[in-house]
Amino acid sequence: MEDFRDPQTAASWSADPLLHNPLRAEQLDILLSILQAEYKQGDTIIDVGIGSGIVEEELFRLIPSAQVLGIDFSEAMVELAHTRLRDFREQYSITMHDLRDIGNLQLPQAKYSLAFSIQTIHNVEDTYKRDTFAFVHRVLAPDGLFLLLDRIAIDTPGLFDVYKLLWTRLNRLHHTTMFEGHTFEEHTQGVHERGDLPATLEQHLQWLSKAGFEVACLHLHGNRALFAAHNA
Repeated sequence: MEDFRDPQTAASWSADPLLHNPLRAEQLDILLSILQAEYKQGDTIIDVGIGSGIVEEELFRLIPSAQVLGIDFSEAMVELAHTRLRDFREQYSITMHDLRDIGNLQLPQAKYSLAFSIQTIHNVEDTYKRDTFAFVHRVLAPDGLFLLLDRIAIDTPGLFDVYKLLWTRLNRLHHTTMFEGHTFEEHTQGVHERGDLPATLEQHLQWLSKAGFEVACLHLHGNRALFAAHNA
């Protein structure tokens, strides 16, 4: 099971997050483009799962005035973030907190008009996913926007060979090593062994809508999806 609180695991993942997920680059570019277009001077962006600060490094180049509040529970990841973002220390802060207790998190006073989360929320059980969506909806300003980029569950075993063809194509195009199992059963076991707890596309849409968002899936490629949720 992957434990991102372990310094070796954190460092290994942070060194090359695209190696096993070539989709990340395109979907991340879409997410960052939206943040750049929607950011309002003086507001603060919430990052649910700031990790090692890879996204912030690019975000601060795109939006030099951006302010970010990161949430994470891994000291190992946060240490990497502080090192990576040493030139931007006045532009971000990090709150240490576990998403399994998100309801008790108190954020500093600020106007939070944008929030995003990347490859984080699939690590917690479904009840905490729903709690996290409700929390983001509660703290976002009216008309705010939440962007969620995450792994989604494959729940169609009869189509697994089609997924494999998609991943083979991605590896050929991007010279990566994306591998999700030879069979649906092997895939399911691998997801379990990593400690991943992805939800389906339909569950994400349902839970975000129930939290109070107007929601759409902006980009879906295989088992990675980018959602936009508007705090209407």
